[in-house]
Amino acid sequence: MAGAGPDFDGFYAREIAPWVEEKEAERRVLAARALRRAVPLIVGAACLFALFSALMEDNGWRDLGYFASFAVLATGGLQFVPLMQWGRTFAGELSERIFAHFGYRYSPDVPPDFLAPFEQCRLLPGYSRKTLEDHVAGEVNGVPFELAEAFLEKRVRRDKRDDYETVFRGIVARYRFPKRFSGRTILRGDQGLLNALGHAGVPGERVRLEDPRFEKHFEVFSEDQVEARYLLTPAFMERLSDLKEKMKDPVQAAFEGEDLLIAIDGRRGYFSQPSVWKDLRGSDHIRRFVDDIALIRSIAETLKLDTKTRV
Repeated sequence: MAGAGPDFDGFYAREIAPWVEEKEAERRVLAARALRRAVPLIVGAACLFALFSALMEDNGWRDLGYFASFAVLATGGLQFVPLMQWGRTFAGELSERIFAHFGYRYSPDVPPDFLAPFEQCRLLPGYSRKTLEDHVAGEVNGVPFELAEAFLEKRVRRDKRDDYETVFRGIVARYRFPKRFSGRTILRGDQGLLNALGHAGVPGERVRLEDPRFEKHFEVFSEDQVEARYLLTPAFMERLSDLKEKMKDPVQAAFEGEDLLIAIDGRRGYFSQPSVWKDLRGSDHIRRFVDDIALIRSIAETLKLDTKTRV
């Protein structure tokens, strides 16, 4: 598999491909069963709807007919539930196997307070509802990390009804930072939605740094100006700029506690999973999956977080 490396190619051929072959046989049985049960019900619901629309003039009987049609349609939809549940289980098992190959721990569930430090540092926009998934933890070159996918939406009013618009969809990650620090320093990206929202509520004061390339990408706020400059050395600012240009997506960051927090708004889902309506043996989704996993190592290596620098 191109780009994944020979170790993964052997692992895929030895462990993943035979397992996926077995799962594909299961998927076909479940999909055929769901369609066999659902299609007659869906067709029946459509016929009932058309019949009551054409023949029933009394609004009461017509409404009753419509209700019966939707009830039959809903029953048809329920026939797909076992297949959907099977798909979620398969996706979790596939993710666990692939992440384990790279030495990472995976869980579909994310700790409930995972976003708290990102929110305290104002790295995320305001939102009305959230979805968190794909919690991954481990080490890269001895650097502990933890990340998850976040899908954040904000309630808006459109055409006299409530609707939701996406305000963030991407990766929120925390890496152990090699330098010791006690304050909080925040790097606000100068692109994307957050810049338009201004800097109200951002902790700390603005820090001016003499690096035009870095300041093109980030605005820095800190509770301690001296510590901010100690953390943001010329070499590290250069690496942060490299990361931003490599990502091509809005990037926010902060030094908080012992960690470097990073939020990447890629406006897409990561660690993609195959559809239950497609042959699982296709390798495109695996290739995209592995490319996303490579991002975990790329962040740590681009920023050289394994460098043990002391005061």
